[in-house]
Amino acid sequence: MIGNGTNHLGANLGFTKFLFVAPLRDDEATVAKLRAAGGMAARGFFNDFEADGGRDTGIQDSIQFLASGCAAGATCSRPRYVLQISSKYRPRLQETEADFRRRAGGLADITSLDGATRVPQYTSAEMYSYAYKNAMVRASGRHQHTVIIIPMRKTQEWWQKTALERHAYFYPHSDPESGTQAKGHALSAEAGISRIFRRLYYNPDGNSRPGEFDFITYFECADAHLPLFEEICRQLRDVTINPEWRFVVEGSEWRGRRVLRW
Repeated sequence: MIGNGTNHLGANLGFTKFLFVAPLRDDEATVAKLRAAGGMAARGFFNDFEADGGRDTGIQDSIQFLASGCAAGATCSRPRYVLQISSKYRPRLQETEADFRRRAGGLADITSLDGATRVPQYTSAEMYSYAYKNAMVRASGRHQHTVIIIPMRKTQEWWQKTALERHAYFYPHSDPESGTQAKGHALSAEAGISRIFRRLYYNPDGNSRPGEFDFITYFECADAHLPLFEEICRQLRDVTINPEWRFVVEGSEWRGRRVLRW
């Protein structure tokens, strides 16, 4: 059994940090100060709003501004803003977060989630070709507006399985619990491969850490493809179709839009 669900391919290739920002007051002065703090944080980073198919900014120094779309004065059930910063160097993200918190002090509640890019772990040459050869090419924020962020963790029972046992859940297989045939993760999500941009961020410090998430799942899509996203989520969460979901604990989902700046 491979310790803690990792192997020699589990090295972090780059880092990302999501800062969820919930203003304490809904007035122009507060918003203006938060915008200024975001502008200062953006110094030296590539603005990911302009990312396109010819540029993968997953591990370069980049920043992205996201907004929930809640109207001014309206009650917002999720943080109004998100700042995503990415770099090959984790200390730079920590320094940027510290500076942003200092500038936004007293203006907002700020929650931070860390992620890392890695070589895909549950894959083979055939699966990699299947999942990525026709994968959605990233477009700029002018075309792919919607963002969905879902942190999640796997149960202890999942991490106690061998790597090969975990791998099997991504393929069509016989469900060990019910004995019936299941589509598995890959086929359940197949329809979104060419229409929804996706990226998986791993917990940079390892799996199964108390009080932390194992992954941050990140999606971008055009508004027209939101119904497809919902259908894929429905299938993935149906344990008769995708038994893997018995071992998934989802955190709070955040939805919003990519913007050039707040």
